[in-house]
Amino acid sequence: MSDAPNTPAPAAPDFATLGLAEPLRQALQELGYTQPTAIQQLVIPLVLEGQDIAGQAPTGSGKTAAYGLPLLQKLDLQLDAVQVIVLVPARELALQGRDELKRLGKYLPGLRVAAFYGGHGFQEETKSLRQAPHVLVATPGRLFDHLDRRTFIPNKLQLLVIDETDKLLDLKFQEALANIVQRLPRRRQTLLFSATMPDKVLELVRRNLTRPRHVQAGSEGESLPESLTLLGQFGPAEKKPAALFHLLQKPETGRALIFCNTRQRCEELARFLSSRGVAAEALHGKMPQPERDKALLKLRNGSALALVATDVAARGIDVQDLDTVVQFEVPDKADTFQHRAGRTARAGATGTAHVLATPAEQQQVLRWQMPKAVSWQPLHAPSLPPAEKTIRPTTVTLHVSAGRKEKVSAHDLVGALVNVAGLQREDVGRIEVFDHYSYITVPREAGKAVQQSMSGARIKGQKVRVTEVR
Repeated sequence: MSDAPNTPAPAAPDFATLGLAEPLRQALQELGYTQPTAIQQLVIPLVLEGQDIAGQAPTGSGKTAAYGLPLLQKLDLQLDAVQVIVLVPARELALQGRDELKRLGKYLPGLRVAAFYGGHGFQEETKSLRQAPHVLVATPGRLFDHLDRRTFIPNKLQLLVIDETDKLLDLKFQEALANIVQRLPRRRQTLLFSATMPDKVLELVRRNLTRPRHVQAGSEGESLPESLTLLGQFGPAEKKPAALFHLLQKPETGRALIFCNTRQRCEELARFLSSRGVAAEALHGKMPQPERDKALLKLRNGSALALVATDVAARGIDVQDLDTVVQFEVPDKADTFQHRAGRTARAGATGTAHVLATPAEQQQVLRWQMPKAVSWQPLHAPSLPPAEKTIRPTTVTLHVSAGRKEKVSAHDLVGALVNVAGLQREDVGRIEVFDHYSYITVPREAGKAVQQSMSGARIKGQKVRVTEVR
């Protein structure tokens, strides 16, 4: 037996040892982030050193905080100019990224973060540039419009982040990206992140990054969490709706995200589920932004049990603790299949991803080389039960006709629900405040009473209307 003293194991890195400032660590502590993820350990010090980075990480790995924390630390908050641009492929990701950066920078005095994206007022964005945001999270098309019309000049830009690069290229944003990069200062730091690194992404790295450091968290091609259970059923296409309905009735299914390949099928399936008593919403790229906000909110707060979506939601949806993903149709590519499945079981949580396949679709999945195998069984499609036996959500979502621009906050809405509507504070569910309207979640049995008592009430001097979101 050796007399040598035991050598203590090296301490796991924390956010302080990565070089992050106290205001950022304070926000992290408040958000419950105690230990950096693998991608955060790799990326944060390199960004602080000024390195260009080409990063690859699986879904749910904490990538936004990996680049967001150091870029927030590098800002000059006294400088009234856009210093960082983050490019993302979809408006949901722009809003999600903006909100995440605001949460991470909560204790940075005077921080301004904005989201620019298609589908809402260009002039409203232009007006916001009068006091320029320090960080701009944008979709390529809308950002190019601003650069082309010279509504802002990015001459103070220090850092460019290209996020979800493989998805940006899949959506044919190559030309927009090239036009944007041509208009940016050459002396800048560039960070590129992608779930996969096909040749077209590597070519973008070669053209736009200077001596980049390549970092990867997880094994090559890995985008399925360890805590994910992957189940498949195969059978005739006409039995799929009944099989899906049966699956959604199981209590363990919980909140479900259901993927279809086309907008038409997405709408048809949402109507079918609703007609059978399932609280289901549709989400696709042609919906107006308020309708998309509403659909996502209802899934997040539990007043919808299922969201039927096209791939616009595959990377842009912001739902914590999503229990189940169902692929009602099989996509063309293996990486899309994996990205869909990876929407559940994020950050170590457990989750289940189902695929409902015809025999031909099953053979397509079996041909793909994936880090996890699908466990297959014949399609289980019993007769549809009477609608009254279906699961109903225990909450409803109410629309309030006032938001940020009317100086209304979540705290104001809670006060009104307690003092005007007579709810107990613990009965107030999720609240989300947008520019000119807000959504609140209340118990289903209290929904009508809340509408009656709050309609016509004043919040911050603003007379409001309250209606149920259907």
